[in-house]
Amino acid sequence: MKFGEKRLFAKGEYFIHAGDVLKQVGLIISGGFKHSLVDSSGNQKAVGFVFEGSVLANYLSSMLGKTMPTDIVALEDSEVLVIPARLLRERFLSDPTLHTLFLQALFEQSYEHVLNDYRYTAEERYRQLCIRCPHIFDVASLGEIASYLNISRRQLHRFRKPAEHNDP
Repeated sequence: MKFGEKRLFAKGEYFIHAGDVLKQVGLIISGGFKHSLVDSSGNQKAVGFVFEGSVLANYLSSMLGKTMPTDIVALEDSEVLVIPARLLRERFLSDPTLHTLFLQALFEQSYEHVLNDYRYTAEERYRQLCIRCPHIFDVASLGEIASYLNISRRQLHRFRKPAEHNDP
């Protein structure tokens, strides 16, 4: 908080573009963002969603100066506490134990995500997303949600249909 600056991002505004090096990291105070990329066929794909309380960063870009593989774009008007990436890098370099704990947590989170793609059916992943991000359909398009789940829009529509019939 001491080194950060609150910034407002309008819906559709970029936190960072793919191909750039991340020079700042953020903590989402309110709102949400998507990580997206363009696949080998030229299609835009949503590969992640992050909301209030989440960090906006990419380890390889902020720590090692590599270019971003994804865009990070505001899904809705959002407030973010932004700090220079170099401060995070300096903190990690001065505290190897903290750095190791951070890397372990990052690896565990990434590995769980990969395993869940095999462990759960597409419909189970859809239901988990709805629990984790109850307002996802208010801020992300059906195409973005389907691409995140790696399913077709038609399949997503089939998953949603039973829930729509139960609504009052």
